[in-house]
Amino acid sequence: MCLSSPIPGQTQPQAVGHCNGSCTLDRNGNRSTTTSVANGGELKHRGKHTTTDLDDDNLGYKEANAVYKENAIETAKLQEEQEQKSKEVEEEEEYRPQIRWPDLGAQTFLHVGALYGVYLLFYAKFYTFLWVVVTVWVSGIGITAGAHRLWSHKSYTASLPLRILLAFAFSIAGQRDAYTWALDHRIHHKFAETDADPHNAKRGFFFAHVGWLFLTPHPKVVAKRKVIDMSDLEADAVCMFQRKYYIPLFALCSIILPVAVPWYFWNEDLFMSFWINFNMRFTWTLNVAFFVNSVAHMYGNKPYDKNIMSVEAPIVSLLAMGEGWHNYHHVFPWDYKTGEFGNYSLNITTGFIDFCAWLGLAKGRKSVSQDMVIRRAEKCGDGTRFLSDDFAHKDSVWGFGDKDIPCEDLVELAKMQN
Repeated sequence: MCLSSPIPGQTQPQAVGHCNGSCTLDRNGNRSTTTSVANGGELKHRGKHTTTDLDDDNLGYKEANAVYKENAIETAKLQEEQEQKSKEVEEEEEYRPQIRWPDLGAQTFLHVGALYGVYLLFYAKFYTFLWVVVTVWVSGIGITAGAHRLWSHKSYTASLPLRILLAFAFSIAGQRDAYTWALDHRIHHKFAETDADPHNAKRGFFFAHVGWLFLTPHPKVVAKRKVIDMSDLEADAVCMFQRKYYIPLFALCSIILPVAVPWYFWNEDLFMSFWINFNMRFTWTLNVAFFVNSVAHMYGNKPYDKNIMSVEAPIVSLLAMGEGWHNYHHVFPWDYKTGEFGNYSLNITTGFIDFCAWLGLAKGRKSVSQDMVIRRAEKCGDGTRFLSDDFAHKDSVWGFGDKDIPCEDLVELAKMQN
């Protein structure tokens, strides 16, 4: 039997109106189906406190809604983070370095031609050999004092004549324009040994040395190239001129001038001069510069920070005019000397900058105080910083009773004896 069906013989009351739950009576004693909102729109329904939509902001479970809203925000953040991680994983999976065949062909031509140039050098005139040494040195200064210490790190300021000289010298080196070189180098320092590092040493010696030149860059490298601040170089008219006219400057300064001078002034064979003064010279400078990316990130001590890959490599400093003190340089990249130790013989570039400062062409040389170096070496270094100075073995003791035992150790030893 349906409970809502009328019982036979029983009279059903006439419904005044539809009633949902506990209804109230109006002043005349009749049922009322209208909700009273005079006192805030409250309605007693089955013993629970509810509200109407009229005052939802004021009477809508403020605390509970705040919690719900906070949880929703946290959930959205988690979802966004998960999506970002998934995107990064997808990029990692999708990234497969591809060979850029024109660049590989260029590197092959340079290196094979360089070997031929070494062979021809034995038959060249003595002045040609001297000319190679001069152009290697001048182009090296363009890299170290110009593209590196000046334009990449702003470790000193240079006058207009000096900047023009350095741009010319760097054009002889032929290692792209100074703006592009500095951009990748700043990224290298900001994101060293990560996927965003253009020549990440964790990908192996060959990649760090030369492989990165003819392989497609990681997507993170491309992304970081768009966010690094380069406004200072964009405001440098010399740097931007060299960037704008790089191709003709490369042809003139890196090929025509080095090759033509021996041919014109001391009648060197033009064919021989090309392989020696372009291929061999260019490839030598290129590889010496990239020893800093490979050797100086793998083989040596870490006096200033043992947690990074860059090391102190004196042999690289000798070849690269002072650029091999690389553990120091990554810890203090604003120091114009790029190293703590070593005289001018192992840091020719520092001598060049000091000479320009003496002439009034350079100023604002930035360096690091001795106290700052010692603090960093004590905190993060591998201990080799103190092997040859007054701090050598400063924490060593000969045994129990040594007056140099730290006070905290003495307290603990006393407790153990009691």
